[in-house]
This record gives sequence, structure tokens and C-alpha cells, in this order.
Amino acid sequence: MIGRQMGEAAGVPTQVVPAPPSAMLDRAARERAFDFVWDTIDEHYYDRALHGVDWRAAGARYRPLALAAPDDEAFWDVLDRMTGELHDAHTRVESPLRVELRKRDESITLGFAFVPVNERFVVTSVFVDSDAWWAGVRSGMTLISIGEEPARQAYEKMKAETRLDSTPQSRHQRALRRLLMGEVGSKMTFTFERADASRFATTLRRQRLRVPPMEIHRILPSGFGYLRFTEWTIPLTLRALDGLNALKETPGIVVDLRGNPGGAAHAVNLMLERFYPERIETGRVITRTGKPVSLFFGTLEIIKLKRVVDGDKDAYRGPVVVLMNAQSASASELFAATLQATGRAKILGQPSCGCLLGFLGYAQVPGGAELAYSEVGFELPNGKHIEGEGVIPDKPVPIDPADLQTNRDRALEEAQALLATMKP
Repeated sequence: MIGRQMGEAAGVPTQVVPAPPSAMLDRAARERAFDFVWDTIDEHYYDRALHGVDWRAAGARYRPLALAAPDDEAFWDVLDRMTGELHDAHTRVESPLRVELRKRDESITLGFAFVPVNERFVVTSVFVDSDAWWAGVRSGMTLISIGEEPARQAYEKMKAETRLDSTPQSRHQRALRRLLMGEVGSKMTFTFERADASRFATTLRRQRLRVPPMEIHRILPSGFGYLRFTEWTIPLTLRALDGLNALKETPGIVVDLRGNPGGAAHAVNLMLERFYPERIETGRVITRTGKPVSLFFGTLEIIKLKRVVDGDKDAYRGPVVVLMNAQSASASELFAATLQATGRAKILGQPSCGCLLGFLGYAQVPGGAELAYSEVGFELPNGKHIEGEGVIPDKPVPIDPADLQTNRDRALEEAQALLATMKP
């Protein structure tokens, strides 16, 4: 969320940890890793009250489970579940395998995603390079069974094994990843139902997939501008700013952040400046000490307590609609919520992730894992907190399986209709 580019002796763990050995961690190594995670959160979490969690009791409950874990991946999973007691999606332990995948910008997946809709599990996306696509799985289909179990029963079991999270929608995403991930080449059988009620079973293979960052901008046939980008990294945000500049003469703009999981707060600030012609206060930052986040023993503030957008005299002044869904998280929520709270844009779609806290980089855990822990909270100008709730759309557009089946983007249609009623 927020990158600390330089370290300092400010209590943030920064020691170098060698690559994990191939042999399973012994008891002493597990104890060092457990203590590192517990102590770091206890001493540095942004909220001194730890979201009301009895952290000492949590440590006492999870320590024997961690030390008795049958293998290292299970050990790291127990540590991650302990951090889940904070109900904070950003605070987490990533195993060495997860770290490797993140650094490569890869995922291991069965190739499709689904969400619960009216007591059904509806497929929302399918990767075209996956077995799922070539087996005939398409958006809008209903997932009937997972292995030999009804889909609902198998999913609930998987969710029960998944750590707690910021919101129900973010926990679903975590449960989905747990279900779809696994060893490369391992297989699982599913049954799907098509729109005509016919069913088919297929066995899908897990594979590594990489989805490169994407930025799209265009003038729609309606005359309104459309801007979409898939992450808040500085390079991609700079491309998105060029796209915004290309749309500056349009009478209204749709910013599509559906599926954008977040990134750097600085990138958000760069984009926000292009929507305000003058300086505006946009809320405040919450830290453990009540002081700004700084480097060099307080001489250089990198995160100030008062959030301000300086503005740009050449800023876009037309009406704006932002599209959001449950996969819109973190930096995407900061951007959308700021525009909404200041009256600069309308939000359309589904409630977002509800995952808006900030961490300043990963701490390396003895044994090869990495720990992210929230050091910054955010409060909007109206006093609202997005963490644990999400950005609530001004105009909800729920997921409709019929739209998925026909490849209809109802949210984009509604966004253009709404822009037509808005004034600059």
C-alpha cells in the first residue's frame, strides 16, 4: 500500500534472512518465526488496541498449533490465521512459496473465479489460457459440485479453514484462493451448469498464470471517456495519467477500478491531483504514535497526518463515475472513497473489499516467509473509515448471471446513463 523506500532504526524489523533450507523447519526455527510475527505486531501495529483482540491470548492459542503443524506450509498457514484474528486483510504472513509467486507476479490457479449470487455459485471470470476455458467453462455458469461434494458444502468447509478477514467479501476472496491454489499440475473435478440447465463435469489442472498489468482508455460511442487500469503502481499510474489527459475534452469520464486490488498511496495522490483544480483536504492518517511516519529519526516525514491533495489548475473538471466491485481494494478504495466523500464523483457497482489500511513493506521472517502488518489507518473528511465496511456505491448494480452469460456490462451502461444527468 505504502512503500518505505529506506529503512531506519525505528523498531521496524529489517534483518536479512537467508533463503529457507529445503529441510523442514525444526522446533527452534518455528519458535523464532512465531515470536518474530507475534512481537512485531504487538509492538508496531497501527492500532495500540489491536482492534480489540486479546493478542496475548491469541498467541497462547496458536503457538501449540503452529509448533505441531505437520509441514512448513501448514506452519505458515497457522501463523497467517493468527494474524487473521485482527480482521485485517493487509496484515498477513506469506509462506516462501507465496512470496516467490508474488515477486514473479504469478498465481497458481485452476483458471476461473466465482461468487455467491442468490444461493448459487456463479462463475464470474475464466482465464483464456487455462484448462477451464478449453473445457468450456464460461462466465455466468453455475458451479454445482466440487469434487464429490455439492459446491455449497465444499465451499463452506474451505471457508471454515480460511483465516478471518476485513469483511465477508474479502474473506470470500481468500477462501477462493485457497480452493483454487495448490501444487502445479494437481487436479480437481468440478460440475458446471449452463444457461440451458445442461450440466457437464470436467477435471481441471492447476497451472501458473500471469496476468500482466493493463491500462485502457478510449472515447466510448456515447462520447464519454473510459479509463481502466489494473493496479496502482507508479509506472502503470503514469500510463493512466496519460490516458486521462487524452480524455480531457470528453463531457464525462468513467474510471473503471473493478478488480483493481490496490498498490501505492503515492500513485493515488498523483491521480487525485488531476481531478481537483485547487488544494483540498481529504482526511487524515492514523498511526500508532499519533505522529507522522518518518525516516532518519523523524527528520523526513514520508506520511503526514493530514491528507491533502494540492490540485492542478489543468485538472479534469467534468463529471466522474467510478466503477467498483468486491475485488476493488486498498488504494482503489482510497481513490474512490476520497472522490465520493468530497462530492467529486459518484460510485457505481458493488460494495468494495473494505480493505483500507496501509503497510510500509514486508518484514522478512526467520525461515523465509514475509510479514505484512498495517502501520497506517485512514479516515475520510466526513469521519468515515472504509476498513471493515467498503466503499458503498451511490448506485448499486448487482451481479446478474444473465448479464455474464450474454457478456453484457450493465454497470458500464448505467455509468454512462448517470453521467448524462451530472453537471461539471
